[in-house]
Amino acid sequence: MKKKYILILFCMVFLLTGCGNSESLVCTSTSESEDITSYSTLNVVVKDKKIYDMKFTVDMEFPEENTSQLRTIASNIQASKPYMDVYVVDGKVRMITTGDRDDSFLGIKIDQEITYGELKEVLELQGYNCK
Repeated sequence: MKKKYILILFCMVFLLTGCGNSESLVCTSTSESEDITSYSTLNVVVKDKKIYDMKFTVDMEFPEENTSQLRTIASNIQASKPYMDVYVVDGKVRMITTGDRDDSFLGIKIDQEITYGELKEVLELQGYNCK
């Protein structure tokens, strides 16, 4: 019986305090430079007015004549950006990062207070489509 009351008390405390206000934001962008098309996807979790978690993925699509060089291109990118994971996937070079250098994320300091709405507005001003 005592366990039952402890469990009920725990559930009440959890419901009253919550586990923090977190919202997920997914933003996409497409850009072209010369013959290379880049598809960017940004997944960000804002919790208690801070960037809590993020993942930035870019798929780069090269002209068909460059497909034999994709592994070399991926290796060169990996060497110049060691904080990124770089792969060749489905005929594209995929770059993934879960962090940005200098404790910032796309120019926003990680410890800076920012709401979901503010972050969405900033990213949309940079050309992202956010949902």
